[in-house]
Amino acid sequence: ASSVEVATAKEGQLSDDIAAIGSLVSEESVDIAAETNGRIVEILFADGAPVGVGDVLFRLDQTLLKAQVADAQERLALAKSVVERNAALVKSRNIAQSVVDQTATELALAESALALAQVQLGKLTVVAPFSGRAGFRNVSVGAYVQAGAPLVHVEKIDLLKAAFSVPELNFSRLALGQSITVTADAAPGETFEAKISAIDPLVDINGRALRVRADLDNSADKLRPGMLIRVSVRGPSRASVMVPEAAI
Repeated sequence: ASSVEVATAKEGQLSDDIAAIGSLVSEESVDIAAETNGRIVEILFADGAPVGVGDVLFRLDQTLLKAQVADAQERLALAKSVVERNAALVKSRNIAQSVVDQTATELALAESALALAQVQLGKLTVVAPFSGRAGFRNVSVGAYVQAGAPLVHVEKIDLLKAAFSVPELNFSRLALGQSITVTADAAPGETFEAKISAIDPLVDINGRALRVRADLDNSADKLRPGMLIRVSVRGPSRASVMVPEAAI
């Protein structure tokens, strides 16, 4: 006679989880470029280093524009002195109103010219638009760059986006703010929690898939944009009768 092992069935809680493969993307990512043509005279960051919002990354040659600003300041000072002199002459009625009006116009033009020169001078300093981490620069000191040409990319990585897709049939099981778990081959043995922050309103008609993004705290600096991740979206809990796997 053969022996038979007996196992007791128990009631427990199960959930139908959604599993998906995805990747990490930066919360913010930008290719830094100069807004005007010019020659680079300073590079003020190291490749791969953290940068803060407003940090100066590149300086272009300012020699010509500094001279233009100085010239505009002198023209403005002269225009102001003429207006002040004419104001005194108006009181004694020794000047025509047309001359007063003309000098007032010249003062306004001098103020506009100075403001324009200062704006153009400011564009020769390239700053980081947000805090993040710089990539590898594409230029060296002395290079002449064109407006809009990428100089370096900056990634904001203290908060990452877990980007993944799930079959459209799971749409009703997803909700904003829902917690998910994330694992990455690059961080073996670790599990990260993220919260769904956006669900694409458009379903991909080719794969009948729904694109989802979740916010993931990366302040510990253990993950990087572009990494492959495995996502688990926990389904609602339900009561079920459970038996040991060996009994099946």
